[in-house]
Amino acid sequence: MLSAKSRKTIAGLAAGAFILAGLGGALAVQAESVFKERPGHHQCYQIKPEQAAERLSADFGIDKSLIQKYQEQGRTFKDLHRAALFAKAGDTSFEDALALKNDNNTWKDVARTLNIDKAKVKTVRQEIAAKHIAQRFNIAQTDIKSLFDQGYHSRDIAMAGKLAVKSDTSIQDVILLKKVNNTWKDVATDLGVDWQALKKEHRNTSTN
Repeated sequence: MLSAKSRKTIAGLAAGAFILAGLGGALAVQAESVFKERPGHHQCYQIKPEQAAERLSADFGIDKSLIQKYQEQGRTFKDLHRAALFAKAGDTSFEDALALKNDNNTWKDVARTLNIDKAKVKTVRQEIAAKHIAQRFNIAQTDIKSLFDQGYHSRDIAMAGKLAVKSDTSIQDVILLKKVNNTWKDVATDLGVDWQALKKEHRNTSTN
């Protein structure tokens, strides 16, 4: 049987997960390990080619038509996303990063060639995550970056952003209410936000 502490931890992770899912899966993709090869792993992300091209273009500033060209050549979303990520982290072009990946090597090899480590990848991911959260909740991207710099996880920042909007409270004040011994549901209650209504709103948004 799970302890009360374990149940609270699981509840907290689930709470963050439903907010991240509401960001269109973009942050879920950010969580994928780019240094591990997982055959067919990209299939977990059910995203249409048009949507994938738009997302990569918006996130990484790559021309949409260029992405579509490689899609027509059969390149997967996983490869295109990693090439875009590595290009930004390695200060090179998207096409150059993509050209480095072939059937005889791995993305870990590409990262080594471009002198990219996990810290550089993390910096790029946090920058993109901050942009998504800022746009979704109309919060200054600098405030979100500050929370990342303090060590907060994207799921907690996203949840704090949602509750900040609902309670008309700053995101910094909201996230300070989250402790190791409480849940986001507890924080919502403290802020006078109806937790069940929040979940229902998310479900309606996700299905529209």
